Amino acid sequence: MAILTHVVSIILSALVTYIFTERHFRRKKWHEFDQRRLDEFYGPVFGLIRQGMANAERNIQVSNASNQAWREICERNPRPFEDHDKYFEPFKKSLDWENERFRKEDIPAFDKMLEVFKIEIHLAYPSTKALFNQFSQYVDQWHRPLPYEVLNRLDLSAEPLARLYADIEAHFDRLRRKLSGEKRVE
Repeated sequence: MAILTHVVSIILSALVTYIFTERHFRRKKWHEFDQRRLDEFYGPVFGLIRQGMANAERNIQVSNASNQAWREICERNPRPFEDHDKYFEPFKKSLDWENERFRKEDIPAFDKMLEVFKIEIHLAYPSTKALFNQFSQYVDQWHRPLPYEVLNRLDLSAEPLARLYADIEAHFDRLRRKLSGEKRVE
């Protein structure tokens, strides 16, 4: 009887050890997968989004200030505006600079985001994957040489982009909190 008790004890001990070890390795694998999600997908895309949002925010600030300054210039000058070109030249340079920055910085950032999306889509949550087509189409429109009349007929709304940004930021924050051990993880 003592031998049977000893054997049952060993079997139960081995079973409990197996269960806890298997659970530990499963959690470790999920932790590693979440780390990859953060490092290889959500982190890089979130960084590019933040760069684009900072550029867009500054562009809006400069545009609003420029519009206000131009209105003031127009109000101070007689109509027709005789020295229009002289006064408008610095504003035109500012617009040209912003357009060039958009071509050289923002569009390549969208391209990088799309590339990460294509390569690392297996790391994305389903809600993020569902936004891929709209994002791909949004990026595509900036590469097409479309006449103004065609652009007016297309839906160029940035709303799908805003949904993607919100989704990426939510997953980035959730993963960061989870992996850092913060208590509040949804």
